[in-house]
Amino acid sequence: MSGQDAFSDSIANARPGMQRSACARRCACAVLAAAVLAACGKPAPTAQKSEPRMVELVSVGTRAASALRVFSGQVETTNVSAIAFEVPGRVVQIAVLDGARVRQGQLLARVDDEPYRLQVQRADAQYNQLAEDLKRKSALHDENILSGAAYDQLKAAVEMARAQRDLARRDLRNTQLLAPFDGRIARRTIETQQVVQAGAPVFTLEATARLEVGVALPQNVAETLPFGSALRARAWPPDRPSTIFPLVYREHSTVSTPAGSVYRLLFSLARPEQLTLLPGMALRVSIDVPASAAAQSSLTVPVNALTVAADGSRAVWKYDAQTHRVQRTAVELHEIRQNDAVVSGALRAGDQVVAAGSQFVSEGEEVRPLETNP
Repeated sequence: MSGQDAFSDSIANARPGMQRSACARRCACAVLAAAVLAACGKPAPTAQKSEPRMVELVSVGTRAASALRVFSGQVETTNVSAIAFEVPGRVVQIAVLDGARVRQGQLLARVDDEPYRLQVQRADAQYNQLAEDLKRKSALHDENILSGAAYDQLKAAVEMARAQRDLARRDLRNTQLLAPFDGRIARRTIETQQVVQAGAPVFTLEATARLEVGVALPQNVAETLPFGSALRARAWPPDRPSTIFPLVYREHSTVSTPAGSVYRLLFSLARPEQLTLLPGMALRVSIDVPASAAAQSSLTVPVNALTVAADGSRAVWKYDAQTHRVQRTAVELHEIRQNDAVVSGALRAGDQVVAAGSQFVSEGEEVRPLETNP
């Protein structure tokens, strides 16, 4: 067989396979075209509508004409005295201990009185002798037997002896140290058999009839207070908030500190019978602080309801219950009291504003209150 015949036979043998492959390709194209046409004829699915954003709403409150501000205070005493003997001597008796409550005139301590009793005896004897001598010589003076100068000299001696007798008796009384007023022994610095000097403090006595409570206030708060009887305040121990005592304004003063001026207020406090209060103890003190004229006509919203713009302006998102949409409402901030902001603006008491979620909402956005069921 020639080469040409062989080539012709190979071509003839391959033609049936090539025809089958071309047929398969034509079928696949037809199927794909049908699928594309079917997809083009089918309507596109619609986008699912998103649920309104859920937010927490709060009602706008009103600002009271005054507010209670709580500060830290400390118990002080109105009278602290260093008690001392007025005569020197050896301590023979101590009648009270540290911390004891005493009444006015109660015996605190005593020094040995024997030397002072002897002084009284000598002074009495000298006075009695001179007084008798003056009595005898008075008749001589009446009869002009005793000169007037001698008589006057004798009378002066009697008066001096009387004074010496009175001093001796006073020193004898002063061997006993008595409490000058009702109080509490805050400190004792003597022991039995100790020799003390006159005027050396041996006890520290704190008055117990009335106490004082000192409070330090910043200047901006103190300047709003009505100093005087109109100032109302109360105090209580930190661990007993239900035990409240009324305070009475006494005085105030200004104290300069590195941070600025601080006002120090003093209140009087009647010592309570149901609780022991000692100088130095801490108290919580509430004071009625009047609001400023602007703040009195203002409203309150939670601090987290405020939003701050780049220019520093503040606003809240006011909720419209009919449209369920929010509107940005500008407000002016007057002050912050704990978790509340005192503001003014296009708001009314009872309006609802967004509290939680205010940083995520936008102007005119529809929202759903947190307490509303979907």
